[in-house]
Amino acid sequence: MFDTLSNMAFWMTEVPGGGFAMGEAPDEAQARVEIAQSQGRASVVFHERSGRYRWTVVVDEGKSAHGWAETEAEGWWFVKEAVNRPFRGTHHRRPRGLWARPPS
Repeated sequence: MFDTLSNMAFWMTEVPGGGFAMGEAPDEAQARVEIAQSQGRASVVFHERSGRYRWTVVVDEGKSAHGWAETEAEGWWFVKEAVNRPFRGTHHRRPRGLWARPPS
């Protein structure tokens, strides 16, 4: 007997405008992509003028990631990478102007 449920991720999320969406995915990373897609935060659309696919993701706190892909599958791969990027939001830069002249 095969245990097909051990490698599945079941998800449920609230959608804009009320209601909810639910589904299952082969892993947690794909489930995150499907959640972002159902909430309207991720899309891959064909751009007529360029002849390529434009992928867009709105991640945490309204930041967006976007780019171009040759195929729709490649576009969704980029979306998956953007949604599942590790340590998102933890990169901090030092403030500018915090230097001093070396002692003479």
